[in-house]
Amino acid sequence: MSGERPAQAGAPPPGTSLGEKLSASVGIIAAMVLAVLVNLLVARHYRRWDWTQGGLYTLSDATVSTLRSIEEPIRVYVLLSEGDPLTLSVRHLLDAYRAENPRIEVEVTDPDRRPAEFLAVQQRYGVVAGKTDDGRIVTDAAIIVARGDRPHFLTASDLVEVEDEDDLRSRPRLEQALTGALRSVLRSERPRICFAAGHGEKSIEAGGAGGLAALKGRLNKNNYEVVALGGGRGADGHDDEEEALAAPPEPAPEVDLDRCRVLVLAGPSRPVPASDVARYRAFIEKGGSALIALGPVPDESDQRYVDLGLSGLLAVAGVELRSDFVFELDPKLRSTQGFGETFAPIVRPHPITEGLIKAADLGLGPVLTVASSLAPTASGPVVPAPLLVTSDQAFGMVDFFGWARDPSEPKPRDGDHPGPLTVACASELPKPAGSSAAHGPRVVVVGSPGVLYGANWQSPELRGTAVLVESALSWLAASPPMLDIPDKPAFTAGLRISEDSLAGIFRYVIVYMPLAAALLGLAVYLARRGSERRPGDKGGPGAPAGRGARGASAEAEREGSP
Repeated sequence: MSGERPAQAGAPPPGTSLGEKLSASVGIIAAMVLAVLVNLLVARHYRRWDWTQGGLYTLSDATVSTLRSIEEPIRVYVLLSEGDPLTLSVRHLLDAYRAENPRIEVEVTDPDRRPAEFLAVQQRYGVVAGKTDDGRIVTDAAIIVARGDRPHFLTASDLVEVEDEDDLRSRPRLEQALTGALRSVLRSERPRICFAAGHGEKSIEAGGAGGLAALKGRLNKNNYEVVALGGGRGADGHDDEEEALAAPPEPAPEVDLDRCRVLVLAGPSRPVPASDVARYRAFIEKGGSALIALGPVPDESDQRYVDLGLSGLLAVAGVELRSDFVFELDPKLRSTQGFGETFAPIVRPHPITEGLIKAADLGLGPVLTVASSLAPTASGPVVPAPLLVTSDQAFGMVDFFGWARDPSEPKPRDGDHPGPLTVACASELPKPAGSSAAHGPRVVVVGSPGVLYGANWQSPELRGTAVLVESALSWLAASPPMLDIPDKPAFTAGLRISEDSLAGIFRYVIVYMPLAAALLGLAVYLARRGSERRPGDKGGPGAPAGRGARGASAEAEREGSP
């Protein structure tokens, strides 16, 4: 045995010098200082990473620009219970908002756990609430965004869009709803956009792919006031066909055109009376702006185009509408269906088209169907700037009705208008005398009325056309660009169980799974029983019971030991 005393636990190993001890202490202190510095750096430069599918919490450029423009506190009241599936997503998204601008103040009020705080919010903003059978409190507002005493309410339907009720697929719209609410409370006024009526235009209440209700809803969500002007009468003295077939409506209050920010002529199909043309022209000359979308309109005999009587109004913007029908022959731009009447025009640089040009690589571009070409007038006050043009291979067919009697692949003839053709343009007139406005009257003319119809807001393939219209209206109203946030991917929000699938689950749980467990147990039992019947040693049948090879070996070792 050795006489050395074992080293005590925690004691430095033998031979450790003072310098080595000091070096170890300095290393520990340096590591602590480095950890503190790293924490300070992280606190100053906050950074989030979004690993969700589709970037659910990645903010778009429109949201970031809106947040950075906020210069006063904005309070966001989240009135969702802890068990609501939207609560966690809303909190994460609001954390991203606050990271961009700390002036966003978030207050989460669970109606079930904090009834007193919820009652205070309810009384302040007039929130309607009720209780379910199990005692949970439900409200008509899931989120309230407020600037001072000016609130904007968001319901659960604003936060999630159900895409397919049969498959229970939904699409989150949290960012669209929250950023839209922020813009709503930040804007101190609601620009009024007036739609002309009474000349065969679509009603702003008409839904579907061919109505204007989708555009109206889009404008309302961006804090615009949308109204319809008092309907005039066509040259034949009859009202709109839809109005003539319907019961006589209640007389609508007269709308003062001078109070409108933008006038919209959405595809009139009958001649516009000279009195209305004079009224619209005076509105523009006094400083108003206008969006005019019109195209070829055949008459009742299908022999010629209707003269809409708008040449005097278009002349204010230095534009002339040609009596032709545009066919695009470039296979890269025309649709694979039809004869080239549906095509994707080439976008020209302009403040209106900046977003479209930036998103060209993503395939975001406008699409026109049934268009007429535009040309500058010889003696216009300004030279219009082209927004959309065709290719060199396109042409404007003058004798469309002669071709339509025996349609074939269209080819340009003598007298047709050769490409490239302008199908959309913008003009900015000089400011009226004595005007204090930041700019003069603005006019945008599009040679196809279909750009204003609801299909552009309902079909993802036509989103570029919707962006063009929204950008044009923002430029005309001298307002910030409308909120354009790409949709997030849809996901399955639940599980739908049919009777067949329920029967299959029953078979698996009640029959197949217990039977599989029983068979596995039987196999284990048989394997163990077979191993117990095998001989336990190499001594053969005469070997004593319970003695195996290991027992005999141990006994031999004991006998051989002294």
